[in-house]
Formats: sequence, C-alpha cells, structure tokens
Amino acid sequence: MTYNTYENAEEIKVCQGDIDHRGIIEHINDGVVIIREGKIVFANNAFCVISRRAPEQVINSEFSDFISSADRENVIKYCKERLFTEGLPDTIEFVMSRMDGEAIIEMKVNIVECAGSPAILGALADITERRKTRLDLQRIKDRLESIIHSMHEVVVSLSAKDHSIISINPSAEALYGIPLRDFTIGQIHIVDFVHPDDVEKVNQFYLNLRENEFDEMEYRIVSNDKRIKWVLDEGHVVYSNKGTIRRLDHVIRDITDEKKVSDALRQSEAKYRDFFDSTSDMAFTLTPKGRFIDINDAGIKLLGFENKEEALGSNVEAFYVDISERVGLVEEIYEKGKVEGKQVRFRNKAGDVIEVAVTARAKVDDSGQLIYHEGIVHNITKALEDQRNKVLRNAAGSMCHYLNTHLMHLLNSKEGVREVMESMDILINNLSQGEDFQDTLQQINGAIKDMRYYFEGISNAYQRISEVTNAFNKAFHYKEESYLSSTILDIFKAYGYEGEDQ
Repeated sequence: MTYNTYENAEEIKVCQGDIDHRGIIEHINDGVVIIREGKIVFANNAFCVISRRAPEQVINSEFSDFISSADRENVIKYCKERLFTEGLPDTIEFVMSRMDGEAIIEMKVNIVECAGSPAILGALADITERRKTRLDLQRIKDRLESIIHSMHEVVVSLSAKDHSIISINPSAEALYGIPLRDFTIGQIHIVDFVHPDDVEKVNQFYLNLRENEFDEMEYRIVSNDKRIKWVLDEGHVVYSNKGTIRRLDHVIRDITDEKKVSDALRQSEAKYRDFFDSTSDMAFTLTPKGRFIDINDAGIKLLGFENKEEALGSNVEAFYVDISERVGLVEEIYEKGKVEGKQVRFRNKAGDVIEVAVTARAKVDDSGQLIYHEGIVHNITKALEDQRNKVLRNAAGSMCHYLNTHLMHLLNSKEGVREVMESMDILINNLSQGEDFQDTLQQINGAIKDMRYYFEGISNAYQRISEVTNAFNKAFHYKEESYLSSTILDIFKAYGYEGEDQ
C-alpha cells in the first residue's frame, strides 16, 4: 500500500476496520492529516489549501516543517506523548509557517491505526481570523474595562432576577466609602446607602426601570463616613439576543458640588428677581439693539407704559432726548463691560423730560459676543433740581451778603450826608446872622469836602451793586413780573426771612 496521493487514501485502515472516508473528507473544510512517525502519510485538499502547498509537497513531508520554529518543539513533544499517554488534551494550537505568512492553527487530535502502527489523525482549522477577532474583542473589552475603571462615576451591573450586584467599578469606594470587595461578595448593596427620606422613591425607580427601559433620578445617599451626598443615577436595561433582559446597568455620579452651586444659583436668581420686581428704580434687560427683554413695574411707570406687554414691544431708543447719549452709553458697555451712574435724559410717553443715572453691565456668550445688557435706571430729576436750587440759594445768599455790604456803605454815606446837611443848615444860619464870615466859609468848605467823600462812597456802592445785578441778569433768565412788595416778602419768608418787625 502506498500513501503518495489523495486518491489511494481510502486504502488506509483506520480504527479497527476499513472505512470509505473519501466522500466525507472531500467535502469538509477542515484540513485532515495522518501523521505516522513524524511524517504526513495522508492529507486532504483542505489541508493543502490551509498550508498553501500542493499535494506533492505535503505527502511524506515532515509535519514539523509546517510548524513555526517557536512552536515546533512543543508540538512534536505533544504528538509523541499523545500516542501513548492518556489524559492529555485532545486539542493543541500552534502557528503554521506558510509562504504568505503565518497562520494560527487549531488541531484536534485522535489516535488511529495506520498500516499496523499508531498514528496521529489531525483535524486542522485555520483560526487566524477568529483569533484575530477574539483578540480585537479582548482588546476592546480590556479598553472598555480600563475606561470603566478610570471613570469617576460608579458603573454597576445588577442581576435582572434579584438586583444583586454582578459587577461594580472601583469608583464605588470613593463614593460610598467602603472597600470594593464588600460589594462584589454581596456583603452590602448600593441601595443600602440611600438616604432614609429617599428610600421609597429610589425603590420605585428601580422597580419601574424594567418597564421604562431607561430612566434617571437624583437622590441622596449617606456614605460610610456619615456624609450626605447627592447623586444622579442613570439606569438602563440591557437585552440579550433573544430579547430577554440580561441585566440592569446603572451609572451613578456624585453631583453634590453641582447641587450646591445649582442651589446657590437658584437662590441668587430668586434674590435678584425679588430685587428686580421690588426696587423703586427702573430695572431692565435690553438687547444690543435696544429692544426690551424685561422691565419691572417701576420702569413701566417711569416711562409711562400702559403695561408690560407694551413695554416689551418697544425700543428704549424712542425715549432718549438725545440719541447720541444712547450711542455713547452702549459703546462704553461694549468697551468696558459696564457703566456706572451714566447720566442721560429720557422723555417719557407724556413728554416729560427725566434726568436719570444708568448703571448697567454686559452679558456675553461663550464666544464673547454681547447678547444683552441689564441694569438699573435711577431717576435723579428731583435730586438735580434740589441741587440746582441749593446752588441757587447759596448764590442768592452770597449775593445778598455782597449787596448788604455795599448797602451798609450806602447807609453810612446817607448818614454822613444827613449830618453834613444839618451842619450846613447851621452854618448858613450863622452866616445870615453876620457871624465871622471867613470862619463860617471855611467850615462850609469842609462840609462840602465831606459831602464829596460821601458822594464818592455812594457812587462806589452803586457801581458794585450794579455789577452784581447785571451778572445775575445774565446768568438767570426770567420773565418780568409785577410783584407787590408783600408778595416778594412772602417768597423770602418761605426761605426763612422773619421780617424787620422781629
């Protein structure tokens, strides 16, 4: 019997009898070889395809020639021991050397009798792609596990039957404050840490997850160190290929700090809204183009709107007495991000001019673009009027003091003139009675000199009074009215004048 070709393979006696195996071997995809004393005495076409060799290159070749140098010694040893030793695995993997590269081969081994001697019957399968796929899947699995283990969130898988923990990542230690093994051995469960006031709703959340398939919930937990923390629990159902529920996965994130910030922001917004609505000043929010986004009741009243709806349909530019003031204000907000106490003039719907001080700040988006500005408008019309009145009163007081000084000069000069006139009457009378003419004449000359002195004083006082009244007329324009002296006195009495009779 010869073993050179596939055609006479049916003559091999296998396992206590002749088996016509030609039809079977011809139609299987696995490579089939019979190895006797280290040589291939039979090989089907599938083996030739796997090994990338022609039949004449296979038959009577050393089987070790098909094995890579790294695996050769191990495979030869296995084949020898497999012939005479029971209990060895019936499958071995090795790398096959081929012309176009290496392939990973899985060979299932049986012992057969060939020409009266024990031989290796090997069924070989090229598992290169399968192994590559498995390795790729393993790498993906390892990478996924690495990601899950590095996550700050707790990732936990629960049994669909009893909600027991199947797996949980190390982040659970930081969140709950106990060793990870306590979870994995079933000693404790994540729901054991739920705050007592939240237990009922959390249990309902877990029970409803099967029906909802995906859901999330915020609740409190009490960690092992008695700290209360807020968590966001996102759960979803994982199905098998058959459509049955395989497990329940949860991602639990510590949101304690976010919750504090959120609560603080909400309180801040509530305080701002309360201030916005209750302040007596006009509070506003405007687009860069001047359209009202929001305005409080005080602003509605200040500008004369009928209601908030009318205000929100209006543009603040319509209320500026001088639109250039609006341009300057917006430019300053764009440049500096805010303005403080910027004085502008508004004209309300009734036509009244209102002087106001604007304090505002810009609000920008993530790209730095201005989206709106908000602020406060304080009505300073009365304050400015009071300030102007105070300045006017101070000016009037200073003028009165100035006039009184020169009026005193006039009064003194008047008294001097009266005394001179009385002395002149005496001198004239003496002169008419024939008294010493020369002496009387000298006295008259002295009296005339005094008269000139007093006249000069009167002239100087008149000039000073004229100067201040002319300046006052230039500074303040008024409509002449014919006031009675009593009316004028009434005006001065309103500012504190008590009258000469007191």
